[in-house]
Amino acid sequence: MDIVSIIIVSLIALFAVIGAVTGVAKGFTQVKSWAVEMLLAGVISIALSKLFSSKLDDGTVKAILSLGICLVLVCLLMLVFVILRKRLSKSIEKRKQKWYYEHYDEIEGNTEQILSALGKEDTKTYNKLTKRKFRQSGGAWGVVDRVFGGVTLAIKGAVMSGIFFAVVLAVLDFSRLPAEGGALYEALGGIYSSSIWAFFKNFIFDFLLVGILMVCIKSGYSSGISSAVWTLVVIGLIGGAGYLSFHLSTTVPSFVSVAGNLEAKLADKLAGVAGILEGVGLTTLKLCEILIGIGIFALMLVAVILIAVFVPRLIDRARDSVIVRSIDGVFGAIIFTAVCFGIIFMLGAVLKTIYEVQFMDVFNAYFEKSGIATWIYDKNPVNLDLPLKDLLT
Repeated sequence: MDIVSIIIVSLIALFAVIGAVTGVAKGFTQVKSWAVEMLLAGVISIALSKLFSSKLDDGTVKAILSLGICLVLVCLLMLVFVILRKRLSKSIEKRKQKWYYEHYDEIEGNTEQILSALGKEDTKTYNKLTKRKFRQSGGAWGVVDRVFGGVTLAIKGAVMSGIFFAVVLAVLDFSRLPAEGGALYEALGGIYSSSIWAFFKNFIFDFLLVGILMVCIKSGYSSGISSAVWTLVVIGLIGGAGYLSFHLSTTVPSFVSVAGNLEAKLADKLAGVAGILEGVGLTTLKLCEILIGIGIFALMLVAVILIAVFVPRLIDRARDSVIVRSIDGVFGAIIFTAVCFGIIFMLGAVLKTIYEVQFMDVFNAYFEKSGIATWIYDKNPVNLDLPLKDLLT
């Protein structure tokens, strides 16, 4: 193993250890488990995708089935870990309550001694008693919480650092710098020729896709469909304000007359730029109309900003209900994920059109044994008739 590989492995191990220590200190109920969910969803999805793909012939069905399995697994695992975290929290809380009642007499006795020492002005006894700590124990559930927390954050540290290094190495590989004769061949050539890299490179984009799906689902659920729709409404209001502003300034007589008055007042100053305006197809009157339109738009924009600031607060109040928030979140997750997924699918289809271009050879090698991401790139069932290949060859 070369020195760079040793450094990378050591850093991944270091982040895993830091994560483990932090996880034990905080406990599973106080940490986020997205890395474990992503790892499990990726491994299971890749295995199932390869299993079903070997038994089917239709490429479109394979793509839908493989990506569908991945999506279902991501949602299922996210839900399972949320339930697990809540159940563990309740079990720990019940055990702490039981501990409190088991030590109730001892706690009350200590409180009485503190009051007695305070009344007698016995400072030494008072300080000794107040420093006594009664820590409510979570019992066996508390131990499980710490162990799960350590494992979860250890995996998170390893996954985050591993993905970072994998992406960096993939980008460098695509640049050809570590190839034989390249500037980085001496330092990194050994990594790309290793059997470990040959195995893991096939699944880098699979796990990136799983991670993107998780971000889409969580973002869509937290914001909800109401926020997504409201964002579109705000964009529409801004566009409508712009159109209405310039419509008023150029067609409504009262506003056109204001532009004429402005032209008269600025006649001397505009005379010097009249030639420049003619060169771009504008008259001094048209310039004044545009300035009036900008002014109207600025006033309308203030109103739009006020609406955009206060309406989301009303939406948040409407989401105070658990039922409303859940329904809104689910639909938001569906819409947001569908839009992001569609964008990724189309980007993959565009890249597929230059699959046979020579400089894509290195990139294509990452999908030879891919189980999920391959269905949005080289095996994408969508075929676009774009002249990109002709332009690049």
